[in-house]
Amino acid sequence: MTFNINWDKDGVYVKFRGEVTAQDLIDANNYVISNANFDTIKYQIFDFLHIDKFSITSYDISIIGTMDKSQSEFKQDMQVAIVTEDDYVAEITREYDHFMTGSNWTTKVFPKLDDARSWVKK
Repeated sequence: MTFNINWDKDGVYVKFRGEVTAQDLIDANNYVISNANFDTIKYQIFDFLHIDKFSITSYDISIIGTMDKSQSEFKQDMQVAIVTEDDYVAEITREYDHFMTGSNWTTKVFPKLDDARSWVKK
Protein backbone atom coordinates (compact mmCIF):
# COMPACT_ATOMS: atom_id res chain seq x y z
CA MET A 1 0.00 0.00 0.00
CA THR A 2 1.45 3.37 -0.98
CA PHE A 3 -1.00 5.54 0.90
CA ASN A 4 -2.20 6.43 4.38
CA ILE A 5 -5.70 7.64 5.22
CA ASN A 6 -6.58 9.96 8.10
CA TRP A 7 -10.15 10.98 8.92
CA ASP A 8 -11.48 13.96 10.82
CA LYS A 9 -15.08 14.99 11.41
CA ASP A 10 -15.34 16.99 8.17
CA GLY A 11 -13.12 15.11 5.75
CA VAL A 12 -10.43 12.68 4.80
CA TYR A 13 -6.74 13.14 4.04
CA VAL A 14 -5.01 10.59 1.80
CA LYS A 15 -1.21 10.82 1.52
CA PHE A 16 0.53 8.91 -1.26
CA ARG A 17 4.21 8.01 -1.49
CA GLY A 18 6.49 6.08 -3.83
CA GLU A 19 5.02 4.95 -7.12
CA VAL A 20 1.27 5.48 -7.44
CA THR A 21 -0.45 2.98 -9.72
CA ALA A 22 -4.03 2.86 -10.91
CA GLN A 23 -4.74 0.09 -8.43
CA ASP A 24 -3.40 2.21 -5.57
CA LEU A 25 -5.70 5.07 -6.52
CA ILE A 26 -8.69 2.75 -6.97
CA ASP A 27 -7.95 1.07 -3.61
CA ALA A 28 -7.71 4.42 -1.82
CA ASN A 29 -10.92 5.57 -3.48
CA ASN A 30 -12.70 2.37 -2.44
CA TYR A 31 -11.47 2.72 1.17
CA VAL A 32 -12.84 6.27 1.30
CA ILE A 33 -16.17 5.55 -0.39
CA SER A 34 -16.87 2.39 1.62
CA ASN A 35 -16.12 3.99 5.01
CA ALA A 36 -19.18 4.82 7.14
CA ASN A 37 -17.82 8.37 7.60
CA PHE A 38 -18.07 9.07 3.87
CA ASP A 39 -21.74 10.04 4.17
CA THR A 40 -20.97 12.92 6.53
CA ILE A 41 -17.71 14.38 5.21
CA LYS A 42 -17.43 17.57 3.19
CA TYR A 43 -13.97 17.18 1.66
CA GLN A 44 -11.23 14.86 0.47
CA ILE A 45 -7.55 15.85 0.25
CA PHE A 46 -5.29 13.70 -1.91
CA ASP A 47 -1.62 14.54 -1.29
CA PHE A 48 0.80 13.58 -4.08
CA LEU A 49 3.74 15.75 -2.92
CA HIS A 50 5.93 12.81 -1.88
CA ILE A 51 5.49 10.44 -4.80
CA ASP A 52 8.28 9.14 -7.01
CA LYS A 53 6.14 8.20 -9.98
CA PHE A 54 2.50 8.65 -11.04
CA SER A 55 1.60 5.67 -13.25
CA ILE A 56 -2.00 6.66 -14.01
CA THR A 57 -3.30 6.80 -17.57
CA SER A 58 -6.30 8.58 -19.05
CA TYR A 59 -8.09 5.23 -19.10
CA ASP A 60 -7.34 4.69 -15.40
CA ILE A 61 -8.71 8.10 -14.45
CA SER A 62 -11.85 7.40 -16.49
CA ILE A 63 -12.54 4.43 -14.19
CA ILE A 64 -12.04 6.53 -11.07
CA GLY A 65 -14.08 9.40 -12.52
CA THR A 66 -16.92 7.01 -13.33
CA MET A 67 -16.81 5.59 -9.79
CA ASP A 68 -16.94 9.06 -8.24
CA LYS A 69 -19.61 10.32 -10.62
CA SER A 70 -21.89 7.48 -9.52
CA GLN A 71 -21.14 8.31 -5.85
CA SER A 72 -21.98 11.97 -6.47
CA GLU A 73 -25.59 10.96 -7.02
CA PHE A 74 -25.74 9.84 -3.36
CA LYS A 75 -23.17 12.19 -1.84
CA GLN A 76 -24.27 15.47 -3.39
CA ASP A 77 -21.57 17.95 -2.31
CA MET A 78 -17.85 17.29 -2.01
CA GLN A 79 -14.66 19.30 -2.23
CA VAL A 80 -11.74 17.34 -3.65
CA ALA A 81 -8.32 18.94 -3.16
CA ILE A 82 -5.36 17.55 -5.09
CA VAL A 83 -1.98 18.55 -3.66
CA THR A 84 0.84 18.29 -6.17
CA GLU A 85 3.64 20.17 -7.87
CA ASP A 86 3.69 17.64 -10.73
CA ASP A 87 2.30 18.86 -14.07
CA TYR A 88 1.17 15.38 -15.12
CA VAL A 89 -0.85 14.87 -11.93
CA ALA A 90 -2.50 18.26 -12.53
CA GLU A 91 -3.25 17.26 -16.14
CA ILE A 92 -4.87 13.98 -15.08
CA THR A 93 -6.91 15.93 -12.52
CA ARG A 94 -8.34 18.04 -15.35
CA GLU A 95 -9.38 14.82 -17.09
CA TYR A 96 -11.05 13.69 -13.85
CA ASP A 97 -12.95 17.01 -13.78
CA HIS A 98 -14.41 16.14 -17.17
CA PHE A 99 -16.05 13.03 -15.71
CA MET A 100 -17.44 15.01 -12.78
CA THR A 101 -19.18 17.57 -15.00
CA GLY A 102 -22.77 18.00 -13.90
CA SER A 103 -22.12 16.97 -10.30
CA ASN A 104 -21.74 19.21 -7.25
CA TRP A 105 -18.24 17.91 -6.59
CA THR A 106 -15.58 20.60 -6.88
CA THR A 107 -11.95 19.73 -7.59
CA LYS A 108 -9.00 22.06 -7.21
CA VAL A 109 -5.23 21.56 -7.48
CA PHE A 110 -2.87 23.09 -4.92
CA PRO A 111 0.94 23.15 -4.79
CA LYS A 112 0.94 23.30 -0.96
CA LEU A 113 -0.95 21.25 1.62
CA ASP A 114 -1.70 24.31 3.77
CA ASP A 115 -3.48 25.96 0.83
CA ALA A 116 -5.60 22.86 0.27
CA ARG A 117 -6.51 22.68 3.95
CA SER A 118 -7.52 26.37 3.95
CA TRP A 119 -9.73 25.84 0.89
CA VAL A 120 -11.61 22.87 2.35
CA LYS A 121 -12.12 24.58 5.72
CA LYS A 122 -14.00 27.54 4.18
